[in-house]
Amino acid sequence: MAKFNVMSLFGVNVDFAYFNIYEIIDALGLRKEILRTLRVANLIKKHGKKHHIVSIVMRQVALAELKPTLNGELLPYDSSFQDIKVTRTDYERQYEAQEKLILLCYSLAHGKSVTSVKRLKGDEFSKIAREFRAKGKSLYDYFRSILNDNTRDYVLSYKAGELGGDSVEREAKEVSGEKTKKVVEVKKAIAPTPFGKEITTAVELMSQGVEFITSQVKNVFNGASLDLSGLRAYCQKLSDSYDRNPNALLAVRYVQNTEDYIAQHSVACAILACHLAKALQLESKYVNVIAIGALVFDLGRFKLPTPLTQKSGKFTDAEFQLMRKHLQFGEIILSAGNNIPKVIYQMLWEHHERIDGTGYPHGKIDNEISVYGKIGAIVDAYDSLTSEQAHRAPLTPTDALKKMRSEAGLAFDEKLMALFINSIGAVPVGSCVELSNGRIAFVLTLNNKRQPSLVRQVYSISSKSFISAVDLALDKNGDVRIVKVVLPSSYNLHFVDHVA
Repeated sequence: MAKFNVMSLFGVNVDFAYFNIYEIIDALGLRKEILRTLRVANLIKKHGKKHHIVSIVMRQVALAELKPTLNGELLPYDSSFQDIKVTRTDYERQYEAQEKLILLCYSLAHGKSVTSVKRLKGDEFSKIAREFRAKGKSLYDYFRSILNDNTRDYVLSYKAGELGGDSVEREAKEVSGEKTKKVVEVKKAIAPTPFGKEITTAVELMSQGVEFITSQVKNVFNGASLDLSGLRAYCQKLSDSYDRNPNALLAVRYVQNTEDYIAQHSVACAILACHLAKALQLESKYVNVIAIGALVFDLGRFKLPTPLTQKSGKFTDAEFQLMRKHLQFGEIILSAGNNIPKVIYQMLWEHHERIDGTGYPHGKIDNEISVYGKIGAIVDAYDSLTSEQAHRAPLTPTDALKKMRSEAGLAFDEKLMALFINSIGAVPVGSCVELSNGRIAFVLTLNNKRQPSLVRQVYSISSKSFISAVDLALDKNGDVRIVKVVLPSSYNLHFVDHVA
């Protein structure tokens, strides 16, 4: 085995934004050595390259390959070192290369991206490591102990046979309808309803949902049981409304305000989950339970301190860690119910997991995440990005979809993300648009090609004033087209004032 040359890292860009073990071993120049080891090769053959246990073992092997270098000589910590010089002395080149090695080892040990390591450890990230080695201690043992602490529970569960990619993959195929027997449901047909009529029902459903889940959380924290039957009945109402007119239910998602954000976000996620489940052509029992899961996966946020949930600035690391505890609080709420389906727990615990392993709480990767968790991640992110919050202005639906599309395969499941984007349309219902006739309008309905059909004109750009609402069927009027999607706040517009 050739000794790793730390100077090979000089000049190499290691500022990876996502944790990807293959990027790291490429930067280290160790891909061939690691993939050829018997342990790694056998696990890849059994589970494929994306399984979390494969990533963990590769991280173990990578540190082993670096052991001679880690236990060799390191330059002492230099607080004056700056990573902005164009030309460097031999000392500075060596110091920079060692800095990058330490960063990559922290990344391997924690399973976090290099940019995350920098954010967590600060500017003096290498100080502990360099001083640790200066005392004659094994730096390999230091990083390996961190890796062990972060992965021990997962490895033990894997060895006990409690984990495995095959079962999760089968579940995903089963729920998505892939390679399964077609099930014919006997269901009473629901007659379509015009948008103008169904929107009244949808608005009322939003109001009922906010009131219902707020009272449920309050009751649970006062010692009462979670009303699962009530949750089922409510989500069935959402499903029925969707079947009568999907545009109305998707539009009502924009009837929100920052004061009741958590409750409204929960209902909105249930609506989006219902939409995505139906786009997957799932049976009604799956649609219902997925909608319930989306309705409750963020209810633990009610338990967080109000100053935190309504903070307008950036979270500190401590505040972010506290925010993560909404998952534990959410489990407390679910545990107050009887016979809660496993699916709902999966959506609670997995809607912040990410395909590349950078999510939380367990850093699961790709097919370790259930299809339910993947659905939860998409609807949670989309509603969060397009909603006004205390700490962040919303994105337009188009910009939100563009951002999420760029993260498909990293944060979100590629196939589910593609289906979501296709089903919701490039300019989704609720979008605020500038028209070629100089007016601002809201998109109310889409046609069968998922393109804007009916829009409601509410503002004149030329006179800079509100106008009486005038509906326009774009697909029947070739003279007017959408120029661009805009933020309603740019014109002091609020969807809720014009939807009903």
